[in-house]
Amino acid sequence: MSLKQYQFSLDLVSDSIRPLILARATENNAVTTIVQFTNNGAGIPDFGDYRPIFECRLPGGYFVRDDGSTYNNMDIINPDKGIIKYTMAKEVFARQGELNLCYFVLEKGGSIGFQILEELDLSADVRVTTPNFTILVQEDATQGNIEQKDFISDIAGLNNFIRESTAEAMESLNTAIAQLNESTDTANELISLINSNDIVPRSETTNWQKAKLTADTGAAKAPPDVTTLAEIVEQGSFYINSTAAAKITDAPLTGGASLRLENHKLITGTGIEQHARYFSTTNAATNRHFYRYVGATSSTAWREYENTVGSQTKADAAKTASIAYVDAKFLDSGWLDLPLKTNYSAGTAKPQYRKIGNRVILRGLVNRVAGTTAGAFSTLPVGFRSSTTYVNGYKVAQQSGAIGSSATVYAKPSGDLEVLAIAVDASGFWLDGIEFMID
Repeated sequence: MSLKQYQFSLDLVSDSIRPLILARATENNAVTTIVQFTNNGAGIPDFGDYRPIFECRLPGGYFVRDDGSTYNNMDIINPDKGIIKYTMAKEVFARQGELNLCYFVLEKGGSIGFQILEELDLSADVRVTTPNFTILVQEDATQGNIEQKDFISDIAGLNNFIRESTAEAMESLNTAIAQLNESTDTANELISLINSNDIVPRSETTNWQKAKLTADTGAAKAPPDVTTLAEIVEQGSFYINSTAAAKITDAPLTGGASLRLENHKLITGTGIEQHARYFSTTNAATNRHFYRYVGATSSTAWREYENTVGSQTKADAAKTASIAYVDAKFLDSGWLDLPLKTNYSAGTAKPQYRKIGNRVILRGLVNRVAGTTAGAFSTLPVGFRSSTTYVNGYKVAQQSGAIGSSATVYAKPSGDLEVLAIAVDASGFWLDGIEFMID
């Protein structure tokens, strides 16, 4: 039985009070720990399937790894309760100091035996660790005169001191070397891209696009000082303000209105598709878009894209014209009193005229003074006259009981209505049945 024995529990999940083990340098096979492993306060059902291992970081950066197989110093006392017994290897106490990074590992797989490593062995298939505990190794009176057989020598201690003293500088140096390697890789990559023409110098004239599509701010470019838009052959977007527009002689609209010019070069040749856009933030009707093709020696006429505002204006005009046309064809004037000349008067049925579309209709009774010379008894106004160059003649009845009493009425293009061939001189004549077209 070991003279020094420490008993404590280590939970895989909960971090309880950190245990402290006190020892002195040169102690050999004298410090034993009895440790119970738990998982969040409960037992570990398959504890026996894992191999317990002690790991500890020594001063100088080395790691001790011990599964007990080399010194026969690791026993599983109770696998059901997860209790082990481990006697510390002498190498743990080879040098004074506070060992803060001490813990146990449960592994499946991994390396076997006692090892002193410069870095941890992480080759296990399954690996889970406990919280840390501390081992305080105090100085021994015989230190400095210890045989190399059992403990780390003074030379090894000096090496460890040098390692600790230069650790920070070495870390900075390693970081700088890594950065240098990364920069070298980047430079080599850029050189490779340049060599393969994926990146080309600015002095190259054929493998990269020099012309900017916009100004550096992303806004439209200022145009060159020219008098025609056809002279602007560079690809991109230009803003032609009112001052520049006043000089332009081939703009779609006159008056020096500002516009935005867009030039689109074609795949081959020197031809340009030009777009001129007039715009307003307050008047949508002035937002208009024109386009044309500009060749090496000539340009096509500007053509305008239709927009919703222009379409609505044209639709409204077509509607007005349609209404006017329909009105002209089918408008009904209603009955209007016929104007009569001297010696003619209205009978018991008032003489009237009416136009429905392009058809004029007459009705009513006209009385005349007996002995009145035959001729015009009324003149129709403009818009109610016959359009034919021939005289329209109508046989109408008279207001008389005499057999064959009738008269002849003519409708002339001048608008005159004439009465002739009156059978009964003292009787009036009817206008009903007289109608003609004005077109």
